[in-house]
Amino acid sequence: MRRLARTSMAATLTGAAVVGPAAVVGIGAAALGAAAFTPATVAAQQSALWYIATYTHDILVWDEGTEQVVDRITMSNFFPTGILVNEAKDRLYVREASAERIEIVDLERGAATDELTLSEGNVSVRINGFAPHPSDERAAMLVKRYTKLDDRYVVEGPFMLEYDLAAKRVSDTIPWPDDEERENVGFQYSPDGRTLYLFTNDIIALDADTFEEVDRWEISQPLEPGLGRPSFGVSRGTYDEDGVATSLFRMTDPAQNRRMMGIARVRLSEKEVDFYTLGEAQPLRAFNTAPGGEKAYALYSEIGRYEFWEFDLVGRSVARRVPFAGRPRMGLQVSADGRRLYVHTAGSTIDVYDAATFDLLRTVTFEADMTDVAVVPGT
Repeated sequence: MRRLARTSMAATLTGAAVVGPAAVVGIGAAALGAAAFTPATVAAQQSALWYIATYTHDILVWDEGTEQVVDRITMSNFFPTGILVNEAKDRLYVREASAERIEIVDLERGAATDELTLSEGNVSVRINGFAPHPSDERAAMLVKRYTKLDDRYVVEGPFMLEYDLAAKRVSDTIPWPDDEERENVGFQYSPDGRTLYLFTNDIIALDADTFEEVDRWEISQPLEPGLGRPSFGVSRGTYDEDGVATSLFRMTDPAQNRRMMGIARVRLSEKEVDFYTLGEAQPLRAFNTAPGGEKAYALYSEIGRYEFWEFDLVGRSVARRVPFAGRPRMGLQVSADGRRLYVHTAGSTIDVYDAATFDLLRTVTFEADMTDVAVVPGT
């Protein structure tokens, strides 16, 4: 592996632009330079549909434009806790609370059309990780098996499996890299379906057909001598382009013994991270890029102190910090047109804020508390 890195530091989080080039790290990647951190998001849309899982059998379909529930999808299992949108954005994979079953929702029909499970008889299999292939013909799974005997349970695993979604059977076992089992591992297929990425201490790229390791991104090591281990997101945001993930970036500055924070844009297929730092790390969550790629938002969350943070991705700065009446558990979503911010989960409400002024416009109340939310723009 070849690693390239160039770093720049900003002393404070006052909103001043970061001076200097972005840092780039990759597996055989070419240096990008400062101009590389350009918008990599989809354009603004008129509206979006929200799929809201609740503590009932129903997923509510909420139209962002009209702020009305326009449909409901009744699930077979009580209650849905996790929603995953497929690559084509025409299907949902919905996991229920016991993690033993995943229902498949056809968005065109607006109904659950299939279900998969590995549990049978006295054997319960919990699906702790799930990633569908872009073809929706197969999926990667992380599972654990629990066998109930008369006097005890026998626990086996974890196992990494390939599952045939059409035949409804396990089609292969995915070997553990370095023969090292892990309780937790993330999965993600590349948009072309040729590569399966495993997210452990490092990012490991496997051939999606043979499961042979084809590359490894050793992010468990410092980007360069004197820097701490980096931490950044790898999942695509609602308005990120295909194959791109924009997120908060954190690493330790050993010289000053402090955690640093910035913005990173990850392109797994090109094996590179483009990032810049903004200052000392802060308790931020729910980072979201806005349509068009010029702005991003996050929530500052400490008990009794909550703030909206607005990031200028073009000027590479913190543009604004505005206090608001938050709550201990919050999610954040930007509207499809970029004009509103939605604070949601936990609870049964969505607070609608003006993205320009951060004024609270209204609160939308639903009939049940929500467990998860998935947003599909342009629908």
